[in-house]
Amino acid sequence: MADRPLQSVFIGQFIVSAEAANLAVHGLGSCVALMLFEPRMGAGGLAHVLLPGDRPPADTTTDLPAKYAVPALDLLLGGLRARGANARLMRAAIVGGARIFESDMDLDQGVGQRNAESLRSALRSRAVQLALDETGGTQGRTIVLELPACVLRIRTLRGGWVEHRLKS
Repeated sequence: MADRPLQSVFIGQFIVSAEAANLAVHGLGSCVALMLFEPRMGAGGLAHVLLPGDRPPADTTTDLPAKYAVPALDLLLGGLRARGANARLMRAAIVGGARIFESDMDLDQGVGQRNAESLRSALRSRAVQLALDETGGTQGRTIVLELPACVLRIRTLRGGWVEHRLKS
């Protein structure tokens, strides 16, 4: 990893960058990290999605713009387009969506699986290719997206770090 500080993306937040950056989400459980990148220019973004679907009208929270899957994707798309990224070249990766409370279905209610499926559906509807889908399971994850190289590192408690080169 290049000698740049990590920029942490917290629940419901997002970062878009056309500069060199290391974007991170720590301790993903049922949340899903959505990464959108344009490999030609090395620009990318990361959103920390808490809930599936679109923001319901009753949710007037403004300090968590990427709380829901659909607005999170739209924020990343808009941010990358504003920085000159070519929408037809954009690709995505999703990580997380684990069932942390596997022994108690009532606690979890499958929100991780619903988060991942909501993002897959939104990506399909916007014709964005899904380059990596590492969702589900029962382990939390930490991720680091290195830009402009478009290298994604994923760590699980038992599995250690795994590197994925997304620029291909």
